[in-house]
Amino acid sequence: MILRHSLLLFCTFQCGFAPVPRCSPFFIINKLMEWNSYTSDMNPYLPVPPCEHGGTFQAIMKGDYKSVFILDSPDIVPRHNLHELVWYMKTGYARLRRMLKDREPFDFDFNIMREGFSDHYTPKVRTKHLGYNSKRRPELLDDRDIFVNHLGDKLKEYYLHGTDKVATNFLPEDA
Repeated sequence: MILRHSLLLFCTFQCGFAPVPRCSPFFIINKLMEWNSYTSDMNPYLPVPPCEHGGTFQAIMKGDYKSVFILDSPDIVPRHNLHELVWYMKTGYARLRRMLKDREPFDFDFNIMREGFSDHYTPKVRTKHLGYNSKRRPELLDDRDIFVNHLGDKLKEYYLHGTDKVATNFLPEDA
């Protein structure tokens, strides 16, 4: 019980810098968000696919700067931050309270923390959030119109109904 609460609090105090690009030397930040059911659906880019180049320097040598540097696409950084803020307001805080009161299960997979750059420990690349059946949806941040509609819907739900009362996927299932 104490371990569970410590893990939940540890995850709460992480800064909202996830996800970093898949070949970034700071890929461990992604793993910190992916390994547990509390933060696994915080960002539509999670779970981040493995680095197809094998590592940071290999990606740079092949000229794939987007897979290494966050600021290769600077316009998307504010979208990540806004999305994570709304996630915390609507879902994250309420989910943490439910988990601390044992009203929602806290799932975790330490194997995710042991993964390296180029492979997931599972036979296939993970595309679903741990603890939820929602899939990664990078188009929610990549496409400005979809982002505005998605975040607008979440803010409207928050305004009308407040925080999530039950375990809920923050990301929509439809593509």
